[in-house]
Amino acid sequence: MINANAQITTARHEDRRKEARYMLVLRAGVLKQKGRTSFCMVKNISTTGVQLKTYAAPILHAKATLSVADEQPVSGRIAWIKGDTAGISLDRELDSETLLRVQQKLRPDKRRSIPRIDVEASAQLRTGGRILRATVLDISSLGARLRADTKLHLVDRVLVEFADLPSISAHVRWVHDGEIGVAFDTPIPMQIIAQWLEGRIACSGS
Repeated sequence: MINANAQITTARHEDRRKEARYMLVLRAGVLKQKGRTSFCMVKNISTTGVQLKTYAAPILHAKATLSVADEQPVSGRIAWIKGDTAGISLDRELDSETLLRVQQKLRPDKRRSIPRIDVEASAQLRTGGRILRATVLDISSLGARLRADTKLHLVDRVLVEFADLPSISAHVRWVHDGEIGVAFDTPIPMQIIAQWLEGRIACSGS
């Protein structure tokens, strides 16, 4: 005969196990597959798998690497796809500390929590009545890193004009060795950036 207290203890253990297995998360990430990089949103996570909202079509059963904030990238395979949602089966189980860190909401002003994607695209900067040519080196919803042949200064106001994207107001956050970092006044929705990146890939024929 099974002790009633033992049954209650077992039930509570199962509840805790399920809570640890399925963690609701809304965190931006970067998905890499077969040399292609795209933005995604981590919807939930467990020790063995991750559910994503994707902004570019992933490849079923292909190897994948996922990066979230400052955590080390994790690897696995795309196990299933349903519309714009996909699941990754991880190669190695995640430890509980990593799960908790990924689940935690970071402060909105912690810019490192927002992923950036490398890209090479042309842009124009309008500032102080000048029009400057620039090359976009990476981009996120909050800002971009650019290379420009002219000198700008911290807190300079600029209007950034990307090909196939609306112009956006920004200010210079840093300057170093011919590169500048700009922060957008209004974040660009991740889906818009993802579509823009896909357009750059299509234009390059890769």
